[in-house]
Formats: sequence, C-alpha cells, structure tokens
Amino acid sequence: MKLSQVSSIARDDDLDGFDCGSPAQSEWLTRHALQAHAGGGCRVYVVRDAGSGRVMGYYALAAGSVGPAGAPARLLKGAGRHDQPVVILARLGVDLAAQGIGLGRALVVDAFRRVARVADQIGVRAMLIHCESETARAFYLRLAAFEQSPSDPLHLLLLMKDLRRALPGGALDGVIGTVPGFTEAVDVESSRDTLR
Repeated sequence: MKLSQVSSIARDDDLDGFDCGSPAQSEWLTRHALQAHAGGGCRVYVVRDAGSGRVMGYYALAAGSVGPAGAPARLLKGAGRHDQPVVILARLGVDLAAQGIGLGRALVVDAFRRVARVADQIGVRAMLIHCESETARAFYLRLAAFEQSPSDPLHLLLLMKDLRRALPGGALDGVIGTVPGFTEAVDVESSRDTLR
C-alpha cells in the first residue's frame, strides 16, 4: 500500500467505510471531522491511499489548557497554580486495512512535529491526550515520556522538552521504523532540519 503525505482533511476526501476498530473514532471522522476542521474547533490531518484516495488514517489537534488538579508536578514547576496551555491530540485513528504497518506511530510523530512548530510561535507547555482505553494508553506510553494526569490515568501529558527529545535524534529514532510508501512523517533523516 502506497500512502500519501499527511495533509489537511478536504471536502472531497473518501471517508466511506473508514473503520479503525473504535466506533467513536471512526464515526467522528466520517460524520464530524470536516465540520470541526472548517469551524476551527480543531485541525484534522489525514493520510490517503495513494491509489484509491481513500483516507487510511487521521489525527486531530486542538488548543486547550490543563488546570492545576490535572497537571503533573513537572508541568506546574515554575508556573504557579494557573491553567497551563496545551495542544490536545484530540483524535487518532488508522483504518483496519492499514493497521500493523506503523502508521499510527507515524501519525503521532507528524503531530509531534506540528506541535513543536506551533510551540515556537505561541505558548504551549505540553501535549495532552485523552486516551480512549488502556490499550490506547499503552500505545502512547511506548512512544515517549508521557506523564499521567493526577486526576485521570487515561489523560497523558508530554512536556514540550520531552516532546522535542522524542523527535529526530531522540528516543523515537529507533521506535518509528519505516512505513512503506509513507515517508513524510517517518523519514527521520530527510526531515532532521525542519525543527532546528
């Protein structure tokens, strides 16, 4: 399977039959993602099958904040007892037909890169993920040094300094591997200079 580069969702994207194994994530993509993207509530990024154009994976990013009760101690250090600005990885899904080739990891790396670029322009202290399940939580914990929220074990936070360490030259170099036909988000060598 040859895959496209990651790009913003478009009105003419083929979302029919998308099934990532999670009814909530699949339905959100097919019924709500385009409206959420167009309305500015989040930004949705997709990867398509290069042959058919069918969407094979996606993720969504949104701005948010974490209050002191939900923030790990490292996030609050030196920041007072105030809400902390975060970027939320609001959704992530890979169609069953593309699972097992590393596309989920590749999409997370692409999200990390986008968040790192945003954090160079505006205040962002961490990336926040509301995991749908223990399985999802375990997936993210294998990728980077996420910390559990004290208020909910399914809420994970990754401080920006840890996120940057997880990018090229950091911990993810040996984890990501290569997804056939999908080089934009996983080809570490060719994109080393995009963040530095």
